[in-house]
Amino acid sequence: MKEDKEKIGWLHSIGLSMIQEFKLIFRDEAVIIFFVVLAIVYPPLYSLIYNPETVRDEPVVVVDDSRSPLSREFIRKYDATPDVCVVGYAKDMEEAREMMARKKCYGILFFPADFSAEVMRGNQGHVSLYCDMGVMMRYKAMLSALTSVQMNMCSELQGKKAANIINLEGGLVESRQVPLGNTAMGIASAVLPFILVYVLQQGMIMGIAMNHAGSMGRRRRNKGVDRLDEAHALPGAMIIGKALVHLFYYLLPAIFALHVVPLIFKFPMNGSFIEIALLMFPFLLASSFMGQAVRVFVNNREGVFLLLAFTSLIFVFLTGVSWPHFQIAPYWDVMSRMIPGYWGSTAYVQMQVNGASLWQMKDFYVALWILALVWFVIAYLVELVVLRPKYRAMQLACELDPEALSKHTLYLQGDDDMLNPELLEEDEEE
Repeated sequence: MKEDKEKIGWLHSIGLSMIQEFKLIFRDEAVIIFFVVLAIVYPPLYSLIYNPETVRDEPVVVVDDSRSPLSREFIRKYDATPDVCVVGYAKDMEEAREMMARKKCYGILFFPADFSAEVMRGNQGHVSLYCDMGVMMRYKAMLSALTSVQMNMCSELQGKKAANIINLEGGLVESRQVPLGNTAMGIASAVLPFILVYVLQQGMIMGIAMNHAGSMGRRRRNKGVDRLDEAHALPGAMIIGKALVHLFYYLLPAIFALHVVPLIFKFPMNGSFIEIALLMFPFLLASSFMGQAVRVFVNNREGVFLLLAFTSLIFVFLTGVSWPHFQIAPYWDVMSRMIPGYWGSTAYVQMQVNGASLWQMKDFYVALWILALVWFVIAYLVELVVLRPKYRAMQLACELDPEALSKHTLYLQGDDDMLNPELLEEDEEE
C-alpha cells in the first residue's frame, strides 16, 4: 500500500507540474517567443542569409603578358567554368586594379610574359590570381575554378608528352569530382544542419530560463512565494512533468526546423523521417533537463539574454563545424560532450546529409540517453539542494522583515540611498 501511495504521489506531482507548466508557458509571451517563435523564425532566416549557397559567373579581368596560344586556351577554359566569367582584358595590373576598385570585377588573373615559354621547356609556369576577399564565397569560387583548369591542362600536357611512349589519348590522369551528400557543394548545406539543431536546443534552454526568471520576479513581489509554481511537488516528478510539456511544445517547431525548412531550401534530405524523430526525442529531453539545471544561474529576465549571448557561440564552435574537433583542446572536448547539441547535430547531419541509419548512429543515440540521465540528476540536485532552500530562505527573510527582498534588490542595484525606511515607505505609497 505504501508503494502504491508513493506511485500515486509521483503521478499526481507529474500531472500538477504539467498543468502548471502549460499555463505558465501559454501566459508568458516572452517564453512563447523562445519556445515557438524562435524555432519557427530563425531556421528560415538563417537559410535565407546563406541563400544562394554557391556563386556563379563571378566577374574576373585578365592581364595576359604572355599573349600565347597556351595562355589563351587557359583563359578560354577558365571562362567556361560555371563559377567565373571573364569580363575583359586589362593592359596592365594598374588598369586591372582600377577596374576592381570600381567593382567591375572581383578577381584578376595574371599571366607573366614567360608563362608559355617556361611550360614548353618543361619548367613550372606561374599563374597568379588576385581576389577581393570581402566575400569568402567569391574567393572560393574563383580559386576552385582556377585549380580545376590548372589540373586539367597539366594532365593534358603530360599526356601529350607521354603519348608517343604509351599510345595514350587524352590526359595522363583523369580526375572526376563526385560530391557525396552535399551535392550542391554549398555552404548552407554544410553549415545549416548543425545550426538548425542548435536553434532548437538554445530556444528550449532560453525559454526555460525565461520562465524561471518570471517565477523569481513573482517571488520578489509576493514575499518569496510564487503562487503559480508547483514547488511543493516532488522534485524528480516536477522535472519530468516540465520536460514532457517542453517536448509537447517543441513537437511542431522541431518538425518544421528539421524537415520542412530543408525541404523548402532544398538541403540534403537523405535520412528517414521516423529515425530522425527517434533521434530527436532523447536530444530534446536532454536539452530540457539541461535547461532546468542551468536556470539556477538566471535570477531576472535580463540575465537570460546574457546567458544566450555567452553560450550560443561557444556551443556552435564546440560542434567542430568551424574548427576540426580533433584539434580542440582536451578540456573543451570534454565540455562539448556534455552538450546535447554536439551529439544531436553530428548524428542529424550524418543521417540527413550522408544517409546514415539510426543503427549506424547508435553510439550517438545511446550517448544522448546517457546525457539525458546525467542532466536529469544534475537538475534534480539543483532543484533539491539549491533552488528549494533558496525559496525557503526568501520566505523566511520576508517573515522577519517584509521589505527584505526590496532592500536586497536595491542593494544589488547599488542604490544604497534608497535603503532609507522613509524612502521605502514613500515608494510603496506611490
